[in-house]
Amino acid sequence: MAGEMEVLFSLSARIHVLLRRETKRIVDVEWMTVNVDYVREILTVSRATESPELHELAQRIEMLHPLLPRIKATPIVRDAKEQEAKYLFSLR
Repeated sequence: MAGEMEVLFSLSARIHVLLRRETKRIVDVEWMTVNVDYVREILTVSRATESPELHELAQRIEMLHPLLPRIKATPIVRDAKEQEAKYLFSLR
């Protein structure tokens, strides 16, 4: 359980960074791990963006979060060009 919470915290932190960059919205990472209503709202906001990474992170949080009902994983298919372009102009 402790390892699962560490993963959940790190996924929440990544969502925090991406939402701040994409939408200029700041979220409370610690509150995302303990409040089910808050995490649902943040996942809704994450899915409202056009970022495939935010969509993937939201799905992973839904699979891991102990307060949310478990969902089945659906694979996220990415275009090879999109994957290649991601690394052309950013640090790895």
